[in-house]
Amino acid sequence: MNPDDEARAYQIARELIAKHGDEVAAVLQAKIDELMALKDLEQLSAWFVIRNAVALTLVSDTTVH
Repeated sequence: MNPDDEARAYQIARELIAKHGDEVAAVLQAKIDELMALKDLEQLSAWFVIRNAVALTLVSDTTVH
């Protein structure tokens, strides 16, 4: 993954957290489940990266306060 892709994943993660708040995990899991059903491995891979970025963002937000 190149730095631009990683930066984009974190940008999407922050947008998802802002939009969905406490429901972000459920939204991510629904998207991943949908992509698994479609067998869209390229998009699935991207959403796993986004899910990890969300998790890391949430952890870093809670440890900063």
